[in-house]
Amino acid sequence: MITGSIRVAMTSDPGLKRKNNQDSCLARHGVFVVCDGMGGGLGGEQASQLAVQRFASLSDMPVRNRHDIQYALQDAHQRILNLGQQLGGVAGTTISGLVLPSMPTGIANADRHTYVVNIGDSRTYHLSPQHRVRHHSQQRHNPGNTSEADIDPAAPSWDATSLIRITRDHSRRQEAIDAGLLTPHAAEALIPRNIITQCLGDPAGISADVYIADLAGRYIICSDGLYGEVPDRAIAGIAAAYADPQDAVRALVQTALDAGGRDNITIIVVDMPANEPAQHDFNVFRLGDGEDLGTFDDTTLQTLRTIRSMQA
Repeated sequence: MITGSIRVAMTSDPGLKRKNNQDSCLARHGVFVVCDGMGGGLGGEQASQLAVQRFASLSDMPVRNRHDIQYALQDAHQRILNLGQQLGGVAGTTISGLVLPSMPTGIANADRHTYVVNIGDSRTYHLSPQHRVRHHSQQRHNPGNTSEADIDPAAPSWDATSLIRITRDHSRRQEAIDAGLLTPHAAEALIPRNIITQCLGDPAGISADVYIADLAGRYIICSDGLYGEVPDRAIAGIAAAYADPQDAVRALVQTALDAGGRDNITIIVVDMPANEPAQHDFNVFRLGDGEDLGTFDDTTLQTLRTIRSMQA
């Protein structure tokens, strides 16, 4: 049974070095996305805003499937291509985040899974709940010095060790790592992070990654202004240290600013309703061509979970 309500917080900060903010974000009716524009000046700003506007229309649909997501992506892609032509160059934007199969209603959500979509190098992470009150000996690293008395016993408790990066960057650096050509450490030293291989508005076309993930947990969606300054381990510790999503967002942004704030920083933290009791560990898999949530039954999903567990 899915119980509880969705709690969400988001913010977009220009950072300390950029004159304008080319990031945009959306948290509306079960659609939560971060877009990081590129193309210089107004081109990047307009590109990310066009993507968000198109996904705002998707959020108005009472039910959504993979076809609807792909159509929204292609439509946004074409609009941004047209923008680039109008500006005499190329405009583009990343997009990463969640699309629930149906619009949330009331205090509970009937969906047991969510879509995760990604083009470019913005990211979507996941933290699993601990399903227990943290005592002093169980507390994780807390950069905000939150005391035991500050933790609401009724609020969710998050396991910092459970952080999973769901999305894979569409970048030269990630390609070199995935191909086994370079270790992550070597790739970081040799390949600039911002050389991406896909974006909405790319004249070469797009091929989005679409995943199916279990609903329950805390999702962190961000532009590279966060993870470019703050390593994943620190993101996990900070995001897990705060029960309130708004407090988590504030702490993550401040940490990125303290680390240099060299890029725009956009973050959405979404707490999804929990399975009570939890039936299995968090699971996510990438959809292949022609696959959608409706093509799987519970038996197939359980088999996929088993395969994933054996391969881990």
